[in-house]
Amino acid sequence: MTKLKLPKNPHKGMKIYCHKCKRDNPACNHYDVHRYKVKIHVVGGDGKKRTKVLSSKSYNEAVKEAIDFENELKSSNYERRIVKEEGNDYSILDSVIQYQRYLAGQHKYAHKVKNVSLEYQKECMRYCKYFLDNLMEERNLLTTRIIDVNQNDVARFYLWAENHYGAKSFNKCMGALKAFFSFLIDVEEIVMKNQFAVYESKSVIMQDVTTLTKEEFKTVIDSIGVVNQFQILGGKGERKNMYKPYLVHGFKLFLLTGGRREDVVELRWCDMLVTIEGVKFFKIANKKVNRIRRTEQYNKFVPINDDLFELLLEMGYEAKKNTDDYILLPERNVKTKTIMDALSKSFSHYVKESGIQKDVSLKNLRKTYITWMHRAMGKNTGLLTSHSGEKILKDHYIDSTVLSALEEATLKIRVFGT
Repeated sequence: MTKLKLPKNPHKGMKIYCHKCKRDNPACNHYDVHRYKVKIHVVGGDGKKRTKVLSSKSYNEAVKEAIDFENELKSSNYERRIVKEEGNDYSILDSVIQYQRYLAGQHKYAHKVKNVSLEYQKECMRYCKYFLDNLMEERNLLTTRIIDVNQNDVARFYLWAENHYGAKSFNKCMGALKAFFSFLIDVEEIVMKNQFAVYESKSVIMQDVTTLTKEEFKTVIDSIGVVNQFQILGGKGERKNMYKPYLVHGFKLFLLTGGRREDVVELRWCDMLVTIEGVKFFKIANKKVNRIRRTEQYNKFVPINDDLFELLLEMGYEAKKNTDDYILLPERNVKTKTIMDALSKSFSHYVKESGIQKDVSLKNLRKTYITWMHRAMGKNTGLLTSHSGEKILKDHYIDSTVLSALEEATLKIRVFGT
């Protein structure tokens, strides 16, 4: 990021202002939020001043803005109400920069910051970037103030999004921009309208839940190491090896635990607990709920029935039980996300190569598990999938309702009904 500088003899009243430090001519390195600012002395105003943070990052252009500002003040006898110095008069680009800082937990108003995942941050910023790309056709992102964005800009982006997204993604995109403008209004306290407050969302047609049959899952497993393990990337003939030695165990763990990607990949042997009644289960942190509620006290439970226990025996239960080792790929030198992505992409690859015609991905293994769980558990299914509320658990205490569901699940659940 280019550092702003003032010449040796700057225009009268010109400063460099940091939106983060809230200081003129700061010594910090927050160059991305530095802007030129001008202070104008009010003639006959007993030392009063009027200030404005300028939009341009070009010194010469900023001077022109400063002169226009001073002339405007003189013509109104210095009565114009100036926007506060706190930094709530951003350019379009600066607004997005501030939103990125807010999502990352680096905002000055710590009490207003929400704890969101990195993936959610990336998604929000991706939609904001598309909006900026669309605005660039008509606007200068550095000099146009965010309050100058109007319904014409929204309409143009709306038509762009219609042509690029299906109904579900379209709604997420427009919702993300609505949230961005809400941030500017509610957190930055910019006096403006939310230009994305009213729009026609798209109707999302709910599709039937797609699961795999026992034969289809076996076909995928049997294809590993047999069918073509290379995937052709792009149009240049580049090939990527989709085979990983942990795929078979990984896919089976997903099917038999019904876990989300991070849960399965980070599952450890020490997460296994046994009740006085002999019921085996995994007790793992409910990362999603804990992150939202900023706590570590919410957990979820995975019953270990005969299907799953047989797999765990195959994966080294007797030697590994009670250890801190990961169950899947214990000797790892890659990040969790790398393994997660490899499992997702490889599953899709082997589904295609094995000749299965269904449109399924790794997440359909979780749907398959929950479908069979619901068949056995009925209304109690949500107690184990965290879909019908959470129970606060302390230390190793287990809520009796969950315990009963665990015992019942251990006895009843059989994926594919066998």
